[in-house]
Amino acid sequence: MDTLATLRKKIEARLRKKGIEEAPLDARLLISHIIPVTEIDFAINADQTVSNEQQNLIDILVQKREKRIPMSQIFGEKEFWSLSFKVTRDTLTPRPDSETLIEVALNEFEDKNATLSILDLGTGSGCLLLTLLSELKNATGLGIDVSTSAIKVANENATNLSLNNRATFLKSDWFEKLSKTKKFDLIIANPPYIGLNEKPELTPEVCEHEPYSALFAGEEGLDDYRIIAADISSYMSEKSIIILEIGYRQSSAVIDIFEQKGFKNINVFQDLGGRDRCLLIRP
Repeated sequence: MDTLATLRKKIEARLRKKGIEEAPLDARLLISHIIPVTEIDFAINADQTVSNEQQNLIDILVQKREKRIPMSQIFGEKEFWSLSFKVTRDTLTPRPDSETLIEVALNEFEDKNATLSILDLGTGSGCLLLTLLSELKNATGLGIDVSTSAIKVANENATNLSLNNRATFLKSDWFEKLSKTKKFDLIIANPPYIGLNEKPELTPEVCEHEPYSALFAGEEGLDDYRIIAADISSYMSEKSIIILEIGYRQSSAVIDIFEQKGFKNINVFQDLGGRDRCLLIRP
């Protein structure tokens, strides 16, 4: 039987052979998913033996990672804003960069007890909408997505977070199923924004294991911004705001798309890496 230290080194080596840069971290997480050990345990209890049964269970996980399946899909969940979200192949993995949208939204609505209505376009796992509802205690929200499978995941996440009484999810191709009589205080979205010309730059974890329709939006990644900009004003009041995630090289192009539709009050916000990450748009 291997010790913790030996097993970790073996797994790291296997993952490195597959080109996985995060091999040391992934090895630790894969082991600790089966054995309740911390980073400190790896240091002070390195000689702890791992049973054959435990090694077999860990090996199943390692084989999945060797196929470049994302860690979030292996574990079936991902943390976002300190909340746990179910993740499948049918949804994008929530990413830390998207927390920028949450921060911008919460800064805009200082009264966390205000009665607000939120629309989440392309909701996926529901992470944006549900995170906002967890912070804004009297808000209600509607998440739409063209994927039936994604809607199912979002509903499960709402139930798991005890937010299903304030969150509704609807299958819709953007605004197709929405009534124009409904106005929203906040419209938030992380639409597909990767250009087909960028596909060769993507890791296998993204381009082979995350939903194609949630990633790509035409050659330059701008097609869905054009669709949103064309119809979004119908669902806004004079006090509504829009918060959109963008690719870090897209701010000028997306601003131009919305300015052509009459939006003039647009601000750009950066993520923790100092890259353009989202737009705040007012009527």
